[in-house]
Amino acid sequence: MLNTIRLKNKNVKSRLFSGKKIFLFIAGASLLTIAGCGNKKTDDNANANVPQGMVAADLSAKGLPVYINVPDSTTGPLEIVENAQGGADVKVGKNFQMTIAEGAGNMEMKKQDITHDDVRKFVKYISESPTAIVWEWQIEGMEPEFHFYAIVKAGDKSFEARDVEGEIFSEKAATQMLEATKSIRLKAPAKAAS
Repeated sequence: MLNTIRLKNKNVKSRLFSGKKIFLFIAGASLLTIAGCGNKKTDDNANANVPQGMVAADLSAKGLPVYINVPDSTTGPLEIVENAQGGADVKVGKNFQMTIAEGAGNMEMKKQDITHDDVRKFVKYISESPTAIVWEWQIEGMEPEFHFYAIVKAGDKSFEARDVEGEIFSEKAATQMLEATKSIRLKAPAKAAS
């Protein structure tokens, strides 16, 4: 009889232990699910309208609370570095190198700088709108070079974007960078854990 009681106690303990395992498994899975969903709201803008062949780059670590779509890493590694103007340089390979800084921008002043450059001769505007331009310059005896400048509004903020100074780009590269500026969007502030 004593053996029967011990056996019953062992079966009860075994079922209780098994029940605890199931409870712990369900509780753990629930916590992981909740933790995984916790910050999804802040990432909604990251993946909004990212076309194939592009990825969303987060510039918030460099002081700009924005995302921008950039070419995926097949053209080179993504580099985001702070620059002296208080913004960020975003680079993916040799043909995608732009500077983004918070500021209102001034299109008329930029056009004056372009057309009155002492070294590079202004050739023509490839595309022109009130907030964005792509232009062709040429230094005498050298190949033409193309550049872009844009003023982008995102929410209640304004940003200036242009190709990185000192580099020479093709018309295709300048146009692609200008197109990327249209994807600049504010990053939602991180929500505090409740």
